[in-house]
Amino acid sequence: MDFGEVFKDISAGLLVTDADFNVIWANKFEEQFYGKPVVGLRAIDCHKEENRQKIAGFVERFKTGELKSFTKIAFGMVITYSSYFKNGEFAGMIRTRIYLPKGAEAQETAHYPE
Repeated sequence: MDFGEVFKDISAGLLVTDADFNVIWANKFEEQFYGKPVVGLRAIDCHKEENRQKIAGFVERFKTGELKSFTKIAFGMVITYSSYFKNGEFAGMIRTRIYLPKGAEAQETAHYPE
């Protein structure tokens, strides 16, 4: 089964990076969210310039193993970050996001662990 085809058009965002946080796969949700293709970009470069240093520190914590997963609510979505491994070594990160239902009351938790 080709999971890339299965997840290409789903209603949730799905983005996969390699160990250096280069985007190696993203579905249409992600490209529509950013308004451009993101495969080949560094995940950090998908963010506003003023946030890139904070984001770089955050994702580096996945590479060191300090973080294995993180979930937040921001921009009206639940956003999760999870690391994945190959042969026991950090291989990259997967980010998912899904819009909260209309009318859902959820407090934003858009913060990053220190």
